[in-house]
Amino acid sequence: MYQCSLSVDSKKRNWITAVEKVLVLQFKGIDGVVATSENIGRIVLSIACERDKKPEAKKIISSVLKEMYLTRVKYEYLKYRLKITQLSEMSSNLLLHSLVAFDRESEGEIIERELKFGDCISLEGFFNFRLGELKERWNEIASLATNNAIHLHQDETLNELLKFLMSAVTPKIQKLSIEAVDNRFSVKGLYKKNHFEFSFFSSDQLMIYLINVAPLELTLEGEFSDKKLYNRIVSIFDGKSG
Repeated sequence: MYQCSLSVDSKKRNWITAVEKVLVLQFKGIDGVVATSENIGRIVLSIACERDKKPEAKKIISSVLKEMYLTRVKYEYLKYRLKITQLSEMSSNLLLHSLVAFDRESEGEIIERELKFGDCISLEGFFNFRLGELKERWNEIASLATNNAIHLHQDETLNELLKFLMSAVTPKIQKLSIEAVDNRFSVKGLYKKNHFEFSFFSSDQLMIYLINVAPLELTLEGEFSDKKLYNRIVSIFDGKSG
């Protein structure tokens, strides 16, 4: 039997929340089990499977933890350190999400290199003592954004920065189309040979989604009444009219 546990301070409960459901689902696929407990201010996620499934189990854990640090943890870390008062809430939010997405491939390699499997992995301990290189990178980009915030209140300048940040993001979606229909945005795409379709009713949500998936090819259809949004999408993602 292979066993491993992930633990975190109860104050960082959301770290465990970010990985628990994914681990439960993926470990079912290898006939493994995942259980959560809390003791003396720490939350422990206990994982077990047959020993012959150990390589698969370690691969799953590594992938899930990498995603957690590069999304949930990086977002919290940068949000605390970004001190930008000159931008609107929407612009600040787009900048934050773009910084989170920026350079995630090379940062993922750092996490994989530093991750050592033992009987118990302390999530905040690993972050504080093994991921110093990541924190230095995040401090640097937070400082650069903060120090140059005065230049970002113009949409054109901000869009140029967001475009640069997105150029360093590996696309998660190859082809995507957005159609403006009344007060919603219909999104259609292809992911791993599967077609999907859903809608957004907020331009903020649409922009954050585009930043997260960084489509390689983007087509815009219909009449966009929000010209600022249209120009931003075209500028950042090289959107083409359908």
